[in-house]
Amino acid sequence: MPDDYISNAIEFWNIVYQAKEVNIKFEKKDGSTRYMKATLDFMRIPKDKRPKQQINMPKIINLARKNKVVHVFDLEKKDWRSVNLDTVDYIEVGDKTYKMRLPK
Repeated sequence: MPDDYISNAIEFWNIVYQAKEVNIKFEKKDGSTRYMKATLDFMRIPKDKRPKQQINMPKIINLARKNKVVHVFDLEKKDWRSVNLDTVDYIEVGDKTYKMRLPK
């Protein structure tokens, strides 16, 4: 079965948001490979880690489009992390894999 591809930050954000939990494989700044179990499901994020202010979706979308960065909650580290989409190899949702294929 061929992989599905993600071509922009909004698609990436939507998949993570809808899936409730994903596994992300990406390259860290030091060149090592990292696997992260992440979510955007507030029911899975501890109350003290949830945003204190109302979510500003236009700001989130603008940051994602402009900088190719998406903030997700790392379920293992129990904190928020920034994911640079240029370094993501793929995300897994259940038995489905989405490869990153961003335009250059």
